[in-house]
Amino acid sequence: MGRTNTREEIVRKGAELIHAQGFNATGLQQILQAAGIPKGSFYFYFKSKEDFGLAIIDYFSAIIGEIFTHYLSDGKIPPLKRLEKLFGFFEAAFQKSGNARGCPIGNLSLELAGTNERLRLHLAGVIETLIAQLASCLEEAKRDQSIPSDLNTADTARFIFQGFEGAVMHMKVVKSIEPFQGFRNFLLEYFKNIYPPRLSAPRG
Repeated sequence: MGRTNTREEIVRKGAELIHAQGFNATGLQQILQAAGIPKGSFYFYFKSKEDFGLAIIDYFSAIIGEIFTHYLSDGKIPPLKRLEKLFGFFEAAFQKSGNARGCPIGNLSLELAGTNERLRLHLAGVIETLIAQLASCLEEAKRDQSIPSDLNTADTARFIFQGFEGAVMHMKVVKSIEPFQGFRNFLLEYFKNIYPPRLSAPRG
């Protein structure tokens, strides 16, 4: 196994453990053992656990960013339908994991943002990129006239992301998909009813 492949394996195995049990609770020896790497080899590939944390954030960012791109950039279906399908993907993924693991970026943000400035800034950049993808999809929804032309898509995208992460946190606490389903259903219903029906002019 080459140096690059070994580094990638450490990140992949480390990401699996961290998603399940948290960053600080995951020891370096546990990661190396899972990756089949000899003890003491970690610092050959990473300067510190902080550098390893940056690599983990990049790993999760690439996976989630690819999921967002796959669904939100699908030009074969209307933009709001893309959003619905994205939520459907995450609902199935959360249920498969027993509604207990949640979003890895959200988990790392809660755990690390208050204790490590370098990791906090890196997480903030990842979140802004995901919000930008949501905003781009909403801009397309403006163009196909499924949402009002004066809707602030940047603020709406930020609200969607924040609501998503809040629902996922609640889902983890109760170990039920219901909070996420409630968020999804409310948001999609809001978009369906964003154009109120015109009232007939009163007679007389």
